[in-house]
Amino acid sequence: MLRAITVLERLAETARGGAQRTVREDRGAVMRSVLANLQRILNTREGSAPAHPDLGVRSPFELMQGYPQSSQSIVDAVRRCIERYEPRLASVRVALDTADPRSGVISFQVSAMLAGGDRADHISFHTAIGADGRIRLHDA
Repeated sequence: MLRAITVLERLAETARGGAQRTVREDRGAVMRSVLANLQRILNTREGSAPAHPDLGVRSPFELMQGYPQSSQSIVDAVRRCIERYEPRLASVRVALDTADPRSGVISFQVSAMLAGGDRADHISFHTAIGADGRIRLHDA
């Protein structure tokens, strides 16, 4: 099932003694798992994973070069990364909220549908690329 938490998350939960076998999905756990994965992949820089050289996004400092003309390429890079490396999401849409090139902060609104499972769930969250280059995710 695509919408389940990852195998490593299930193993970690079992090791802590908190795992229970169930036939129902814990939608909160799935959402936390998706957001945690997105946090990891969006904070990975292209070329840093030898097995998947295109995993992640370019450095935010590189992305900001040429702003505001480069704003669409920033949005496209984030969307492509999410579509490729988070298979539990479908119909991914990324829109630029705000950007301040002087401070180096860029904010996006991301919306998508959880793929698979018995229900279609719409999810939406904000991302912000801070001046430190880290991408942070926040529920919308």
